[in-house]
Amino acid sequence: MNEENAMGIKRFVYLKTHVCLARKKGMSQVGFCKSLTLAFLRPASDDKIMNRITACASAHGICHAELIFEGGQAFSIYHGQTPSLRARSMGNPGYELVTLSVSCSEYKSAYQFCQSTVAEQYAFDNVGMYLATVHPGGCLDKSSARVGKTFCSKIITEALQFADVAEVAGLSPSSTTPSRLYSAVKDSGRRICHTVRSLKSLDAMGTFKL
Repeated sequence: MNEENAMGIKRFVYLKTHVCLARKKGMSQVGFCKSLTLAFLRPASDDKIMNRITACASAHGICHAELIFEGGQAFSIYHGQTPSLRARSMGNPGYELVTLSVSCSEYKSAYQFCQSTVAEQYAFDNVGMYLATVHPGGCLDKSSARVGKTFCSKIITEALQFADVAEVAGLSPSSTTPSRLYSAVKDSGRRICHTVRSLKSLDAMGTFKL
């Protein structure tokens, strides 16, 4: 990379970061004091076959979703595992990050839901994940707590609905694929950052470091 290109990239990162910070400052003045980041994964060509199949059936080519709290605590569930809330770098370049400015109440409620869900140790719902694309939702929607199993975008949607996050109010968790969740938040008026940069660049407050 030549010097001119390197300077161009640095300028882009600088401007993008300050736009994010400015939007976050503006949000904080109207009652939004926290941030939640949703991470959406697009698999590489050599990724696991399950991820590639899920992505192929997705409008946005997304196979997985995570909910990231300030400081880098990530909540989700993976195939063959139970829900977890743990520090992650999100270093995979396939991740696209959408950060929303939220109220302290929304943030606290979402975090409490995730903590309690981890304690419940729900199983991964293979069938539910594949049927999500054709699930009618509505009165046929059954919560993760009711069936004792779940998948990534379903449990994240439930967490956000528990916290009264308006962006997902109209979703039926059982029919919410990672792609549908992405569609619900990507154009939100509360979006303060939208980037594919690694969460290694996030500081303790959930904003990007230079």
